[in-house]
Amino acid sequence: MAKKRHAEHADERWLLTYADMITLLMALFMVLFSIAVVNKGKFDQLAKSLRESFSGPLGAGANAVLQTNNPAPASASASASPAPDQVPTPSARVSGDKHALQVAHALAGQQAKSLLGAKVAIDLKIAEFHLGNAVKSQIDTRGLVITLVTDKALFDVGSAVLKPGAGPLLRAVAAAINSVGANPIRVNGHTDAIPFFGNVHGNEILSGARANAVLFFMEDHGFSVHLHPDSASAGFGSRAPLAPNGAGGAGPRNRRVEVIVERIDYVTKVQAEANGALGTNPIGLPEIVPSRPN
Repeated sequence: MAKKRHAEHADERWLLTYADMITLLMALFMVLFSIAVVNKGKFDQLAKSLRESFSGPLGAGANAVLQTNNPAPASASASASPAPDQVPTPSARVSGDKHALQVAHALAGQQAKSLLGAKVAIDLKIAEFHLGNAVKSQIDTRGLVITLVTDKALFDVGSAVLKPGAGPLLRAVAAAINSVGANPIRVNGHTDAIPFFGNVHGNEILSGARANAVLFFMEDHGFSVHLHPDSASAGFGSRAPLAPNGAGGAGPRNRRVEVIVERIDYVTKVQAEANGALGTNPIGLPEIVPSRPN
């Protein structure tokens, strides 16, 4: 009987081989699974470590394992220079310039819509007040220009005191231009060529007083200087006529006040800043320093 049991046990030894094979297969699948699931952070750290070991410095003042250039140790001045990742590369500057230009074009488009919206609002008021012959609005290279003929809409001849009927129109102008971004606002006064009270500077004085009167009225009726800090008024006298002055220098169209919402050239500004960052200024743009007269 003992020999019979021993013979049966000898026939089952294949189970040991089978169990070993199953164990090895399980180990193989575990290894394959661990290889397939890669920790990206640890993989990047490993790649960086290998790259530094074979082509970069091993430590402060040490040489690389593989030297492809001059094997001499770096000088003290070179080791004291900023790290490469701290110095903007040309490609990084170009990428930043492209992004800045995209933003500039977007701002320019938004500005164009704002200027057009203000013009439409003013044109509606001009039609409502039946002042088509006295007030004009246009958009040109300067921006939005609102031209008000003083004799018909604002002042009596030779006066810098606003007419009572000028209030509704100037309120509408103030509200319209106040809605346009933070663009600089200029209020310019102009006269004809007839000397005011015979004073050689009389026309400049009168045109400046009229420009101030218009700007101050708008500031008191809907126009915010805080939103438009770069706002100013000026008198040009007869130096910039719209049309040739008539007999004796008279020109009713030249007696006017212009309210200008100046256009901001965002694209040129970005290009100028980029050129300045590179140490050059090929287009020769002057530095713009906004100022407001006292």
